[in-house]
Amino acid sequence: MKVGWIDYLNTLPFGIEKFKGITIVKDYPANLNKFLKEKKIDAGIVSTAEYLENFFQYLIIPDLSISSYKEVNSVIIGSDIPLQDIEVIYLTKESKTSVYLTKVIFEIFLGKKPVYKYFDTYKKRESVLLIGNKAIEYQKDYKYVYDLSKLWFDKTGLPFTFALWCVNKDFFLQNKEKVLEFAKRLKQNVKEFFEKIDSLDLEVNKKEYLKNLKYGLDSKNIEAIKLFAKYLLDLKIIKTYPDLRFIDGKVITADGTQTFYNFEYNEAYHSTKAGAYTESLYKFILPCKIDRLAKEKHQINILDVGFGLGYNVAVAINVAKNNNPDVKISIISIEKDKNFLDRINQMEIPENLKDEYDFIKSLKPAEIKLNENLYPSYIVSSDTVSLTVVIGEGRKILLDLSKSGYKFDAVFYDPFSPKVNTEMWTLDLFKVVKTLMTDKAILATYSASLPVRKGLIEAGFKIGLVEPVGRRSYSTVATINGDIPVLPEKEKQRLETSPLAKPYTDPCLCKTKEEIFKEYQKTAF
Repeated sequence: MKVGWIDYLNTLPFGIEKFKGITIVKDYPANLNKFLKEKKIDAGIVSTAEYLENFFQYLIIPDLSISSYKEVNSVIIGSDIPLQDIEVIYLTKESKTSVYLTKVIFEIFLGKKPVYKYFDTYKKRESVLLIGNKAIEYQKDYKYVYDLSKLWFDKTGLPFTFALWCVNKDFFLQNKEKVLEFAKRLKQNVKEFFEKIDSLDLEVNKKEYLKNLKYGLDSKNIEAIKLFAKYLLDLKIIKTYPDLRFIDGKVITADGTQTFYNFEYNEAYHSTKAGAYTESLYKFILPCKIDRLAKEKHQINILDVGFGLGYNVAVAINVAKNNNPDVKISIISIEKDKNFLDRINQMEIPENLKDEYDFIKSLKPAEIKLNENLYPSYIVSSDTVSLTVVIGEGRKILLDLSKSGYKFDAVFYDPFSPKVNTEMWTLDLFKVVKTLMTDKAILATYSASLPVRKGLIEAGFKIGLVEPVGRRSYSTVATINGDIPVLPEKEKQRLETSPLAKPYTDPCLCKTKEEIFKEYQKTAF
């Protein structure tokens, strides 16, 4: 394991010298950013800005950072003139985050854009950005010293996080246990360092400097990182708003809600661009018209294919009850992972869904009999809501539900993507799902895949499109005779002419995803 390391005073608490069995690569932050991106190192303490620019390549080690409230003392603008009068500023090449923060301070906080020039080696200039040991050493050369962290805090009331511990995602997927153990040791080293700091052989001013820094990564740090990302997006420094992904699987999405990364399928449970709550509401609950059904029907029966973290269920109950507190709701969910409640218990629940998640968390183990087959399940019910989560292979459960005569008013079709979970997106399975739906029922899915849309059509559905949320592609709705948007002519033509518009097939409902995709490639090309 190759670990990038910055030999600055502020990295001392991580105790890198205590590790065995790793290769330490020492360099400036900017160079370590480059090494991590190019996979020349596997993990490292890197600029927050590097994560924000290339977040899709990395995972963050949780609970660790280099951050500060108010003064950091090692990231400064030294100047012989007042800040507001600066027209030219020299920037260090050592730190991307500090450079970007300087631009935020000038261009967003002060509303001005000085000329930026870069320097390789330090010499006295009228105005200069300095970081690390040079900032501490040379700030005495200037009449005015502006601490960037304090300027940020004075404007936002938030801490500033300069650096994060990040791991290349591909490396983590191949070396999970090694990385998790490394992360555990890092946290332990920081804890032990500050327990013993007063007895260390270190100058008093250095001890005070280190005590002033924060090495955790709490909700305020996260809020600050997200705000910094927003400013960088406003300045067109980054191209897209990032989500925050961690090695424990947690992902903080664009709307602030939390989802998880599934390492088996190598996908997040929800659109990180839309956000978990936003995706559930606008791609499933509203397209299935749960609000209208709650007003029109005494009871709503919902099929949820892919329970995941329970957002679709929670938001559906919330929306239905807000529209009719007396409506009865019966939900059957399908889930492959028997440990799904463990993840839900780790989640930060959105405030507006607390009651619904309290209900979900009270699920109890049970069994359900479908077509003479017994399935492990989790069941909970109240006076007006019943929820059954059936554990097992999705195709088999859907087939047994059909043979048992179940009918549903809405279907949330939410397995992992066709690319990685192909067996759940076939023409033959859609035919089974159709038998589970009432005549006016609507199926909603996030997928915009041509094979999926073609499969729905050939299964006997009419389909429509739903306005994009969090991405450019329209999601899909399907029904037998219900009220859905008319399919645009352009999409009809694509489905009639594109060589990709061939459904995935699995007549026995037993093929592997590899077998299904191989057969699809033969027919599509």
